[in-house]
Amino acid sequence: MYDKKTVQVAQRLVLHDSLRTYKVKNSRFNLAGQAKETPTKKGAIALFSSKESMQKSHGVVVTSFEALGAIADRMTHWTPNTFNWLGYTQKRANVRGHREDNLAQINTLVVDIDFADAQERDAREQEVLGAVTVADLFIPTMILRTAKGYHVYYVFDHPMFLRKKRGQFPVLKAAQKMSSFVRQWIQERVAGVDVGCNNFGIFRIPRQDNLVFFDAHMLVQVSALMKWSQYYATQVPVTKPDNRQVISLAPDEGRQVDQAWFKALLEVTTVKSGQGLARHNTVLTLALAMYQSKISQQRARDVLDVFNSNLHDPLADREVVQCVRDAYSGNYRGAALSYVQGLLEQWVPNFSGKVVTGMGWHKFAKPRSERQYSHAHEWRRDVLALINRMGRDSAAVAMSTRQIQSELGISPASLNRVLKQLQKAYQLKKVQRGNQPTLLTTVTMLFKSAMVSRQAQSQAWKGYLTTLVPTIATSGYDLPLWTLVAVQKRVNEAPPWEEETRRQTG
Repeated sequence: MYDKKTVQVAQRLVLHDSLRTYKVKNSRFNLAGQAKETPTKKGAIALFSSKESMQKSHGVVVTSFEALGAIADRMTHWTPNTFNWLGYTQKRANVRGHREDNLAQINTLVVDIDFADAQERDAREQEVLGAVTVADLFIPTMILRTAKGYHVYYVFDHPMFLRKKRGQFPVLKAAQKMSSFVRQWIQERVAGVDVGCNNFGIFRIPRQDNLVFFDAHMLVQVSALMKWSQYYATQVPVTKPDNRQVISLAPDEGRQVDQAWFKALLEVTTVKSGQGLARHNTVLTLALAMYQSKISQQRARDVLDVFNSNLHDPLADREVVQCVRDAYSGNYRGAALSYVQGLLEQWVPNFSGKVVTGMGWHKFAKPRSERQYSHAHEWRRDVLALINRMGRDSAAVAMSTRQIQSELGISPASLNRVLKQLQKAYQLKKVQRGNQPTLLTTVTMLFKSAMVSRQAQSQAWKGYLTTLVPTIATSGYDLPLWTLVAVQKRVNEAPPWEEETRRQTG
């Protein structure tokens, strides 16, 4: 368990100095004006005392770290990304203003992983730990244990500030894509990721009773995550699990409500809460389909009221109303392909029709099983997966290149090239030991090892660091690996896959 001071450090780290230090009124520490606030504009966050209060928007607006420290240990949820302003409805009944277009800055990405119950959560902990080091590059800053899962925080090294340009928020769109790709990456490796939750909404607040991992040095470089996202976007397959081609029509060629997937979802009655894409996502997706099809807002409400009442575990009426309002706000074009596919896979597993969303054409890669050759990124993924699997219970594993070739069926030349690319990207470290098999370690293996025994964490990072940056490691600095590796890496250095991405995208 972390002490109270560490928890407060974690809370402040997430918020990136985006609040005032002291309360504007009734401050206990600034009575004599001894510490005056700088004129820099600060923002606001919201806190909630329970999940039920959060769902009803019954919360508290906080604009200073003094106020946060006074009530944080009594709260369960918060908005870790800072808004320009927040206020209350009449009689302070509800918090208002926590909309994405009111965000002042994005401080962190949070991935929500939910299971059926606490027993499954605990049983699959190691599986989660192996999945949250994204691409063996980005390590979580902290992990919170929830009632049935985990909230995984990836705190940025510096906040992403939002500015409106020509009626749009380009930084927000970029952050949404990065968040979507991070969640998709983890979803491919562990079930239960809520890929449909609000990217920058309300999550669990770090407390002594839920913080299971925290390292203030494990910050995610925004520039590196952006480069990885651009690369990953070119590799995302847009096909169903059975490799059926999914064709999307242009907006004027059809309505989403006329498609088989819409009718199939409308007949589902078993959608539950808290399991990946759940009730809220289903209602919102159906509402967006009706908006795209130019169905009136009132008619959409009537249809979804019937759909919701047919559910075994229905949403509150006000949540259905809010979903329809959001869908008809003009901020969306219609139901997104990724959400439709996710909902069908979860709630209509026997669906056999084509998924048509009317949101533009999509390009599809030929399945790997139908190709003679594999792409370099596929071999990199295979090699990392093999090493992580073989060394799942240790910080390093002894494996020869001949053993890897035998396991994967990869040629010596291809393996040599892939290993060099992984080492250059700091995703893999090789330690030669004379005639003995080479020791291999990845960031995922080290992270899991550190989680199992936090006392061994410092030595594990330091040992890895010594082989990477000998001059820094022996100079007396006692810092974690990721901080010192960041010093060694050139900020503008192109990742090894950048040239490959340029060739593929033209």
